[in-house]
Amino acid sequence: MLSVSKLVEALLEGDEERAWAIVDAHARGGANSAYIFDALVGGAMVRIGELWEMNAISVADEHLASSVCERLMQRYESAYVEKPEGPPRGRAMLFCVEGEQHDLGLKMVATAFREAGYETRAYGRNLPLEYARLAAMRWHPDIVGISVSIIYHLPKLKAYVEALDALAYRPQIVVGGRLARLYDIRPYVNARTLVFPDILTLQSWLESPRAVPTSSHWGASET
Repeated sequence: MLSVSKLVEALLEGDEERAWAIVDAHARGGANSAYIFDALVGGAMVRIGELWEMNAISVADEHLASSVCERLMQRYESAYVEKPEGPPRGRAMLFCVEGEQHDLGLKMVATAFREAGYETRAYGRNLPLEYARLAAMRWHPDIVGISVSIIYHLPKLKAYVEALDALAYRPQIVVGGRLARLYDIRPYVNARTLVFPDILTLQSWLESPRAVPTSSHWGASET
């Protein structure tokens, strides 16, 4: 896709304004958030990751592109994401498993949840299980979203799912990230866990009645 290639060039050159012009043009042309995140920005970052794996670019190049991309997402949310009026639809807690150092995709997912009307807390990268569980016990999110991108972190994912699903109020656990797109990660989750390979699939679920919490646990406490 020509737009993705041009965005890759702008990101690698650290040219935020040129990169924003590409994103802005698509948004003005009617592209929704899922397309912007998955096909356009996500596609560009996947390509940059491939270039890094081939040693065609350096770690510094990849970090520069990621930094510019984060600012693009902040600008996009400020300019185009309208949060629904009225009370929150529910609570969503999002984080990456311990050891994961990249949370750009998680930030896009957080925007999708906010756009869908959820009060959202994004804890970012590298959150140890003990702190994830404690945060869930204190805040009682209706949805707990876990991101995993590195294959040798899959055993950790299983431990996270088991611990969080064991909470008395049973939040809905959803899992995504690079591995969910590339592999079958079902052996590392349980039957209640929802796996989303991309933001397009997640957004489709968020737009459905199934994403509405069946009960509220707000204000409750876990012992």
